[in-house]
Amino acid sequence: MKKRITIFSMIVVFVGIGIGLGYYFGIVKPHQEAVDNFNSAYKPIKEKNKSLDKIIQDAEKSLKTNELPLDNSTKANLDNVLKQSQNDMVIVPKIPTKTSDINKSIKDLPKTVDYSDNQKELKLALSNFKESINKNKLVTNPSSDFVIKKLKSIPTITGVEAVTESNDPNGSLNKPGGYTSAIYFTDSEVQDQIDGSDIIAKGTDAGGQIEVYKSPEEAQKRNTYLSAFDGAGLFNSGSHEVCGTCVIRTSSKLTATQQKELTKKIVDSLTQL
Repeated sequence: MKKRITIFSMIVVFVGIGIGLGYYFGIVKPHQEAVDNFNSAYKPIKEKNKSLDKIIQDAEKSLKTNELPLDNSTKANLDNVLKQSQNDMVIVPKIPTKTSDINKSIKDLPKTVDYSDNQKELKLALSNFKESINKNKLVTNPSSDFVIKKLKSIPTITGVEAVTESNDPNGSLNKPGGYTSAIYFTDSEVQDQIDGSDIIAKGTDAGGQIEVYKSPEEAQKRNTYLSAFDGAGLFNSGSHEVCGTCVIRTSSKLTATQQKELTKKIVDSLTQL
């Protein structure tokens, strides 16, 4: 009787061991292998995501500062490149519960994950945006000394003079809505003889003028006012363009091509970092 009980007990033990081994090799071991494979497969992706995400956060931070760029297209471009990079980033999911779902997740992974183009485009867009912000700071209510220095660096500009309250032709200096400074200049490409005792007396016809305002809105308002005289013969005030809070004006005595070239030289000089 005891012998039968011993044999039965041994059978039970062996069956139990068999079931345990079957459970381990059939369920536990495959599941652990799937988990290990999952972690191994997603590890390099996590590292690449981390590298791309750092640049993404820098871009998001820059956009949230609400600092104004000189060229608004740099902000729009950065926003578009940022969204594209976010869309291209491979999402790392939480590890599934079922072994079959873990293996499916690994199988569905893209064969290669390469963010090099995203990083390159994002860094360039971010750099251009920050540069445009810094350029805009240069032309946001700059001092007359700054403007004079920049104008003097242009080869064709032969003379520069800032207005004072006692000789301001428009009487707008430092008044509400008026300019904070106004600098007249002469240019060698103006061939006509312009009468006047000094550069200010000669006016914009002798070369041009830069009017500086406190805000972009005030500069734009002035620019709109000047537009009313475009093509008005003797009352034509020449070309005019807003750059930051500055209104850049060039002589009506210059050709359209000369006006564009001179304006570009002035903008480039004012915004040179």
